[in-house]
Amino acid sequence: MKIDTSIKIEISDGVYNPAEDSYFLIKAIEVNGREKALDMGCGCGIIALHFAKNGCSVTACDINEKAVKNSMMNAEKNGLKVKCIRSNLFEKIDDKFDLIVFNPPYLPTENEDISWDGGKEGIEIIENFLKDAKNYLNEKGRIYLLTSTLGNFKKIMENFGHMYKFEKMAEESYFFEKLLVYKITKSDL
Repeated sequence: MKIDTSIKIEISDGVYNPAEDSYFLIKAIEVNGREKALDMGCGCGIIALHFAKNGCSVTACDINEKAVKNSMMNAEKNGLKVKCIRSNLFEKIDDKFDLIVFNPPYLPTENEDISWDGGKEGIEIIENFLKDAKNYLNEKGRIYLLTSTLGNFKKIMENFGHMYKFEKMAEESYFFEKLLVYKITKSDL
């Protein structure tokens, strides 16, 4: 998707402020419009708003109640329709999607801010997400997942390689890490 500079957002206190990683992920996503899309861990809703602008039917969810309210506010501010739900990953999700996007907490930290704390290896939230994600994908559905070279993504590919196919879509270097976006589809096995 292209970054749409006409989208205006406000960031509420306690909500992740979209940074390079959010915009890098948006640019790596291929969207066909009129798809059912889920923005997992929506934060302020920046990805969900881009989906809506591209004609998708959008659900946005986050574990943080402030983020859910912030996403609703930004959707209204931009005149876009986005269904916003408070959910710990798929806990309150009861639909299937053509497209699921997740900019997860991916830093290898423990007991830090939930916006970036990915656990000891930076993959704890990603592992929990991937355990269930296949059940929420339509037959030809796909996932776009952002990750960092600071986390142990090799372990993710080893542990979930039988369930999913991983295709690296984009890579960008920063001064202390590389960010990567993977397109993930259900395995044919």
